[in-house]
Amino acid sequence: MKVRLLVAAGALILGAVPGAAVAAADPVSAGTAAGDPMAAQPVLLNQSGFGLGESKRFTAPRAEDGARFTVTDASGAVRYGGKIKDGTGDFTAFDPGDTGDFVVTVTGKAGVGTSVPFGIGAYWTDRVSYRRAIEFMSGSRCYFGDYTRKTTDPVSDEYGPRECMKGVAWRDAAQYSKEIQTLVDMYLANPSAFDRIHVNSAVYKGLPVTLPEGTPEIARLIHWGVEVLLEEDVNDPQLKEQLAAFAFAYPQLKKYIPVSVYQRAIAHLFATWDDPARDRYSWQALTPHTGDLLQVYTQVGTGKGELAPGHSVWPNVMMYEVAKREGRDDADRYLNAAQKQASWLVDNLDLTDPRVTKGQRQSEHVLITGLVQFAGSYPDKAPRGVTRFVREWARIAVERSDNLWDFRRYSADRWTIPAFTGGGADDPNEVGNVAGFSAPALAAARLLGNDPLAGRLREIATAQVDNLFGRNPAGRHASYDAPSVTAGFEGVERGWYSEYYGGAGLLEGESGVLDGSPKNGLYPFSPEKGNIGHTEGWVAFNTAWNESLAWRAVDQTRLRVTAHDGAPARVVKADERVRVELSAPLNLDAEALGEGTVEVRVGDHPAKPLTVTQTAKNSKTFSATLDMSTLHAKPREAITVTYGHAPFAVSYSFTVAGRDQDVSARSRRPLAGRG
Repeated sequence: MKVRLLVAAGALILGAVPGAAVAAADPVSAGTAAGDPMAAQPVLLNQSGFGLGESKRFTAPRAEDGARFTVTDASGAVRYGGKIKDGTGDFTAFDPGDTGDFVVTVTGKAGVGTSVPFGIGAYWTDRVSYRRAIEFMSGSRCYFGDYTRKTTDPVSDEYGPRECMKGVAWRDAAQYSKEIQTLVDMYLANPSAFDRIHVNSAVYKGLPVTLPEGTPEIARLIHWGVEVLLEEDVNDPQLKEQLAAFAFAYPQLKKYIPVSVYQRAIAHLFATWDDPARDRYSWQALTPHTGDLLQVYTQVGTGKGELAPGHSVWPNVMMYEVAKREGRDDADRYLNAAQKQASWLVDNLDLTDPRVTKGQRQSEHVLITGLVQFAGSYPDKAPRGVTRFVREWARIAVERSDNLWDFRRYSADRWTIPAFTGGGADDPNEVGNVAGFSAPALAAARLLGNDPLAGRLREIATAQVDNLFGRNPAGRHASYDAPSVTAGFEGVERGWYSEYYGGAGLLEGESGVLDGSPKNGLYPFSPEKGNIGHTEGWVAFNTAWNESLAWRAVDQTRLRVTAHDGAPARVVKADERVRVELSAPLNLDAEALGEGTVEVRVGDHPAKPLTVTQTAKNSKTFSATLDMSTLHAKPREAITVTYGHAPFAVSYSFTVAGRDQDVSARSRRPLAGRG
């Protein structure tokens, strides 16, 4: 692994004035170091690394078309080569067996330039990001996790108590930050990974129910959010949507969270879902609206992201599922609300207007992810036109990403979002939009299937991740503490210019906090303008990143079952052994073999767990042998292997051979599922 420059988290903020942006001390000399944007021939890329099988691109903004580049390893051996086109180099085809370090060198008229060292490995971005994402959510809670420290109620449109300013359960979180929703999505998409992440130092005090030691941190975080929202008797529509996510996912969370919490949550939801009141609680509610979630919202919020179009679609579908589970006779009203809202969006939103897409900043993802999940779960009930609408969103996103950074611009004449009502800055901080873009892009790619747009969407989604990690005109990661061992991201040399000290969220020094991103003036390439515009971490930025991590897992998860001859299992003997292979981001420790758990179900019987183990370090595959005789399945019964839950579940089904069936000639296709 490469030698990495590491800076202790928070070491440079001693004595800082509260509310001030604190500058980082860059240890390199401008214009001389690898990866410096001020170099004669800068080479800018993801400072940490790239995933096997994923897009691998970099930007050489001063290189002419045809300039050559090489990828070399630590010994200096050339492992890959290519040419620059339109300021961009592409080494996607390079999927080495070793993880590096590697360096890109560009040779052209401007001279010779080199990148910082980086790695290439299985699920690289996910591996270096999962723990930091959970640590951030744990550390940014109100009252630092001790609810007994609450002295006054939150106050809408006011700062409120110092340890819970402008928030209810997370500091400076507001009503539209979607903490519970994004945590739920992360868990449903990749449960085995998040089951294994614990934050032993986290404090949880003062809640009505105390979860036992050893509970995964993600379950503790979801439980914290639910309990605090219930204790505060919230009625803002987007806070109710958060509770709906918990209720929807409860079958997967009940092993960790008592049913009494679920019962209190659904009682609150069924009583308040269509209540127009919304006085508990909201901040920057700049667009007038009510709390009735059965209505069709025709409002489009500002660039604050406080009321993004489409926010109620998937929550109403989730409530439909909860109501059916509870045997309620009014379940259809939730589905009807989702249908009407989705129809209005498809028929009325002008996707060429950036105010309804990138202009929603960190909240943009709810529009496309909600429609895709609705269409995927109920293809016969989602309104006609959803696929056409999503394809148009994809077409515009691709068109606006045709530049040397593969960066999705705001519009033809502007790169980043402009000033907006309530923004507080002429050049707003849009890091949450960059962090959250992978969610709608990968959701759209999933719906579009083999459409050529899907491949480019995946490339652009990776490019926005690369932007967070340093492929941008500043050549910096979005987190000020990114180079830190304890709070940053593996392999990052340069963190953001500054962090905001003493802000409403008190987020300085929190693990994984996303502080800033290049403002409009730095694009297409003016690094000399430096740290312009506003910089400040925000829970809403990190939750957008959570959602991208969830959809990255969805997009990368594959499952297949093969028979003894290596062919896809279709009909197998009752005493046969089959091989189960799962591909998913489960390798949290690069130096150890990762594990995960799939579920095996015979017919309608309860599922049984099966542990899959990484086939080798740096492998993307996790496998296990399934002895069919242990299932005691009857002839012609269906066997289903599943990973993930609800809309993100991936399954593979096959059948047990009947006594009169010939299994010698096997089909090359499974009976069902996505492999």
